[in-house]
Amino acid sequence: TERYYLADRSNFGVDIIDAENDVYVARVTGMAGPLPSGGGTSNTNGGGPNGVLVTPNRQLWAGDGNSTAQVADIDRHSPRYLQIIQSVSTAIPACDSGATHYCGRADELGYDPRHHIILIANNAPLSVDAPHAPIDPYATFISAVPPYTVLGHISFPGAGGLEQPLWDSEIHRFFLTVPGKLGAGNAVLTPVSIAVINPTSMLVEKMYALNCQSLTGTTSVSTTGIALGAFQHLLVSACGKPIILNALNGHLINVINQVGGGDEVWYNPGDGRFYVTGADTSTAPVQSLGVIDAETSTWLQNLPDVRGKNPAAFAETNHIFTAVQITAAIAAAPATDNSTCSTFGFKGTGCIAVFTHSDER
Repeated sequence: TERYYLADRSNFGVDIIDAENDVYVARVTGMAGPLPSGGGTSNTNGGGPNGVLVTPNRQLWAGDGNSTAQVADIDRHSPRYLQIIQSVSTAIPACDSGATHYCGRADELGYDPRHHIILIANNAPLSVDAPHAPIDPYATFISAVPPYTVLGHISFPGAGGLEQPLWDSEIHRFFLTVPGKLGAGNAVLTPVSIAVINPTSMLVEKMYALNCQSLTGTTSVSTTGIALGAFQHLLVSACGKPIILNALNGHLINVINQVGGGDEVWYNPGDGRFYVTGADTSTAPVQSLGVIDAETSTWLQNLPDVRGKNPAAFAETNHIFTAVQITAAIAAAPATDNSTCSTFGFKGTGCIAVFTHSDER
C-alpha cells in the first residue's frame, strides 16, 4: 500500500504514514489505548494497539487490549475506510471466565499468506482463579478470511512470555520468539528459544534454543523482534544483541556486538540490510539505528537516534522509519527533550524519524 503503519497507543489507534512522501495520512481509531493489566475487567485487561500488519486485501490487523485482534479496512476506495470491521477474541477459559478477564493484551502477530492464517500472541496471561498467578503464554491461530474464525491455540509451558511471529514463505512455517525464565540465583530455568510452527497442524516442530551466556556473556532470557533476510538469514533480537542464525537449522552465523538488539527489527530488501535500534558501544552509550549487511551478516554502521525504536523501511525509496518516544516528564517539560525529534524543532511531542542513504540527499 506504500504506507507505514504504527501502533500509537497514546492516540488509541494505528497511525498511517505515506511512506513514499513521508507525510502523515490518517489514523484508525477505537482501540484500547494505555489501559492497565491484571484487574479482571475488560478495561483493566491490557493496553493496545500492539503488533500491526496489513494483508494483501488491504485489511489491517492489530493486537489490542482485552485479548482482542482488531480487523480494520484500510482500502482508500472502500466505504468502510479506516473503520474497524471485526473484533476477534483470543481469550481462553484458563484466563477468561466470561465474567472476569485476565488473558491480557493480544500482542504481536504474523500472517501466513499461503493458508490465510494470522498467528497472534498473548504474552502474559494470568489464571482466572485467585490469586491470578501467571499461566503459560499462548498464541492463537485465526482465519484471515471472513468470518475470521479462531482455528486453535498453542501454549508454551515454562516460557517467560511470547514475542514476534514471523512467516517464512520458503519453508511455509511461522517462527516465534519465546523468552525464557530465570529462577533463584539467576539460574536459567528455560532458555531463550525460537519456535518453528506448522500453521495447519498448529504444532511446534522445532525449537532453536539460544544460550545467552555463551553468545553474549550475559545471564539473560530475553528476546523480542525477528526478521528474515536474504539466503534464509534470520536476525533475532535476543540476549540484548542482534543475533543472526540460519533459518533452516538454527545454526549461529554471527553475533553483532556494536549495537544492542532493541525491540522490533526489520529487513529491507531494497538495500539488503537489517535494521535494529539499541545502544551503541560508545561511552556513554547512545541510542542508535544499527545497520547490518544481511548477506554477509556483518555490522556496517550506527546512526544516533536518541529515544528511537522499532525500525521499518520502505524498499522503493530505502527510507527507514523509527518511532521516537518521549516520556510524560519530557512532555511536561519540553525544554528537557534531547530526542532525535528535538534536532528538528519538535520538543515534547515525539515524532517519526526518517533516515535515508547519504547519496540520496
